[in-house]
Amino acid sequence: MLRKTKKLVRIALIVLLLLIFSFSLYQIISTICHYSESEETYKDIVANVVTIKDADDINEQEGEKIELAPIAVDFNALLSQNKDVVGWLYCENTPVNYPIVQSDDNDYYLRRMLNGKYNIAGTVFMDYRCRSDYSSLNTIIYGHNMKNDSMFGTFTDYKSQEYYDEHPIIWLLTLEVNYKIELLAGYVTPSDSDAYSEFLSQDQLYEYIQEAKKKSTFFSPLTCSSEDRIVTLSTCSYEYDTARYVLVGKLSSLQGE
Repeated sequence: MLRKTKKLVRIALIVLLLLIFSFSLYQIISTICHYSESEETYKDIVANVVTIKDADDINEQEGEKIELAPIAVDFNALLSQNKDVVGWLYCENTPVNYPIVQSDDNDYYLRRMLNGKYNIAGTVFMDYRCRSDYSSLNTIIYGHNMKNDSMFGTFTDYKSQEYYDEHPIIWLLTLEVNYKIELLAGYVTPSDSDAYSEFLSQDQLYEYIQEAKKKSTFFSPLTCSSEDRIVTLSTCSYEYDTARYVLVGKLSSLQGE
């Protein structure tokens, strides 16, 4: 009887281990499929709506060089796919080349692609509290820290001074106005920190920027004024449970476009 009981226990353990292995394998395969689907989906979107400008394509106005964004985006085509599109984010020589959406909450696009289909990569999205025309003192934009460097997966590379030196500017394009985001600071912070504040005054924002620069993982020579607006780009970091890495940049409109 004892021998039979031991045999049943061994069989049960083997079955349990097989179930655990099967579930783990399913999760791995599912994750790989999600990564692949997201990558192909956004690659197709870029191919259809984004045009990379020639490096020498610089307008001159009254003999003065005017700075232009390095890409052009067909927002009419994008909006025909999804009316929630509020911009496009682009960082040269990195994977960052994505549409930005905004919903009525900060949950909808966490696990949905631009077409609304469920995917763990989600979509880059603006905080629902922010003004969609980027007139908020602090416009907050979220993206997942994906292991294949998609979405905001490369933003934690700004923990290195060398990476900042190579990528000090991120471009933000909209239907009406194009901007550049000149990075001022990047640092690790809890998900409920001041980085996610709306800020009630320019003075509050100015004080926050000074503190952010003190905590930054890189040194930026840029200064800011009490009239600046900022964009906060947020992604997960893994120093502790609620850790986030945020990039803080001042927003400047491109007058030539």
